[in-house]
Amino acid sequence: MLFRTRTLLPIGLIALSTFVQCSQPATPATLPPLPKYTGDLPVLQSHGKLRVIVPPEPLDHMPKQAEPVTIDYDLARGLAKELNLELMLVKAENYAQMVRKLLEGEGDIVAASLTVTSARQEQAAFSVPYLYVDEYLITAASDSLPTTIEDLAGMKIGVRRSSSHYETLLGIQQKVQSLQIHATPEQLGLEHLLDGIVRGEYQATISDEHLWRAVASYYDNMVTPLRVAENRPIALMMRPDDVQLKTKVDEYLLAQQFTRQSQQTFIDDLPGLKERRRLRLITRNNALTYFIHRGRQVGFEYELIKEFADRHDLRLDIVIPESHADLLAYLNEGKGDVVAAAMTITEERRAQAAFTLPYNEVGELVVVRAEEDSIASLQDLAGRTVHVRQSSSFYTTLLAFAHSIEGLQIASLPDSIETEDILAGVEEGRYDITLCDSNLLDVELAYGRQLKAAFSIKPTALGWAVRKDNPALLAALNQYVKEEKGGLFFNMMKKRYFKNKRTIAKAKDSLRVDLSGRLSPYDELVKKYARQYGQDWRLITAQMYQESKFDPQATSWVGARGLMQIMPVTGHELGFTNLDDPEENIHAGVKYMSQLVNRFDANIPIEERTRLALAAYNVGYGHVLDARRLARENGWNPDKWFGHVERAMRLLAKPAYHERARYGFCRCGQPVHYVGNIQNMYDAYVGMLTMVRESAPERL
Repeated sequence: MLFRTRTLLPIGLIALSTFVQCSQPATPATLPPLPKYTGDLPVLQSHGKLRVIVPPEPLDHMPKQAEPVTIDYDLARGLAKELNLELMLVKAENYAQMVRKLLEGEGDIVAASLTVTSARQEQAAFSVPYLYVDEYLITAASDSLPTTIEDLAGMKIGVRRSSSHYETLLGIQQKVQSLQIHATPEQLGLEHLLDGIVRGEYQATISDEHLWRAVASYYDNMVTPLRVAENRPIALMMRPDDVQLKTKVDEYLLAQQFTRQSQQTFIDDLPGLKERRRLRLITRNNALTYFIHRGRQVGFEYELIKEFADRHDLRLDIVIPESHADLLAYLNEGKGDVVAAAMTITEERRAQAAFTLPYNEVGELVVVRAEEDSIASLQDLAGRTVHVRQSSSFYTTLLAFAHSIEGLQIASLPDSIETEDILAGVEEGRYDITLCDSNLLDVELAYGRQLKAAFSIKPTALGWAVRKDNPALLAALNQYVKEEKGGLFFNMMKKRYFKNKRTIAKAKDSLRVDLSGRLSPYDELVKKYARQYGQDWRLITAQMYQESKFDPQATSWVGARGLMQIMPVTGHELGFTNLDDPEENIHAGVKYMSQLVNRFDANIPIEERTRLALAAYNVGYGHVLDARRLARENGWNPDKWFGHVERAMRLLAKPAYHERARYGFCRCGQPVHYVGNIQNMYDAYVGMLTMVRESAPERL
């Protein structure tokens, strides 16, 4: 049976019907076929679409060093705009799928960070390079590591045959003939290849530098002792005969001036940034400033600076220092261009950087648990302990009046901890009291934290920081603040992040089963698309209730819409534009769920794949991958949700874990509740439908 049934009702018939409906994953035959056609640019213009084949995830890791992690999707959007064509993203899991879809006419361009190799050039045409990467040998740490090509003699190295690394090894093998190349299955990603080293299947593998950086933090026993190739070109792939398309693509890429980005530092003012077409945002990975939600980059500071970058035709890259204390140091060292991290403007900070006009005014609050009634003024802090980061402005505030409050204890917390984690500690009783800005407390209250402001200490102003010798950038940011502060866009972002509740209010009727066996007003539509994609209609209905309480006009804090709470960008990628229409919204939700289920290994039982897919639907596929990886590290079953992956998911809310995670911070308690609630609702639906069937079978 797809989901375990907790009811005490007879379940034989339920189990059989559920197995028949849901144990078979959707097959390509059940999915609506994509139109296939080939041809050069005039053909594409006649169809009005540019079909770009991309990897399934728009982000492949948390960009801590300004790596262009969204570059494939950015290129797709930019090219479609340049060619005045509607963008259609075609998802493909691996290189073989990409080539097949391209040559058979399901797509027109492959944007998947592909290295140009001689073998690939025999299959397709490539654009001019837009990036260059180095390739590194990865192996287990030991006392005798290879440091030269000759040291690879006798070593067994595992790579995919279709990868550029296979070609690299063939070239090395001509010099070091005893080198053994182990061809791994084509579907294996880098982490699976590293696991092969751990299992002893081979001694090493090869990876591009940016891919290795994405996973290096949670492979402490792996090292990269040897660079085996330098400056390998990354380019877009097209069909060999699409000469006009290739010409236009090359023109666009040359104009964009995509270059090697690794470990660059520079201190240019705005003219230099415009020449590079790149702005680097230094921020923190938390719920207020920047995080990944459902595969999208979001956050109040991120959205504001992204809008500024877009208006100046700059690509926005993200830089995340190890701690709050490093923010201004990164700026002055040239690792980024603007600090936007909900930073209070203080005289101490003005000595280190130039600050913009305040873009937000907030109150500095004393925060306590919701039931705390004994604190209403500064003097009430006598004998209490206030927990803050020493690098925060709150620490300075406390020092200013600590001498006048008898017994006040100031507890310094690590600079790597986020204020939201301190607030969680106050709610849970681990910390006594803390200080925070009113806007962050608004975010936490929107998530349902049982906290409150005891009183306000003082108003403070938040600003963005730039280097003191960057007056043009400072002037442009100040002009942006003057024009937009209090305007429509700023107010929309404030409402989204600080006012909107993160959950939809409970409906009056939690279960809508009547004697006809009707679960919702949309049963027929749900059944129609559940059949089409091999899903259980009762599960989809339970999910729909969790998402929207059957309200077709529901809109979430990040703009997800309708019955199945589909993000507009996701809907467009799936081929749906009218998400206010219940049928389109349901179709989009079921199709998306089907895709998520089928992204997990087919060897995982279907019920567990479905639970993992539900979690991915709620918080994003990447965060579920992080949780499965963490579960494996802790000896739990990465293929089982309840008691295993859900357990690891909760850990990802803690800095000690999410700072090492590939996809970074997430409120990972949410998917735990989400899957559990849908499980309970599903069980209830199955049980009640059985009761209806047994009491009045003729009605069904």
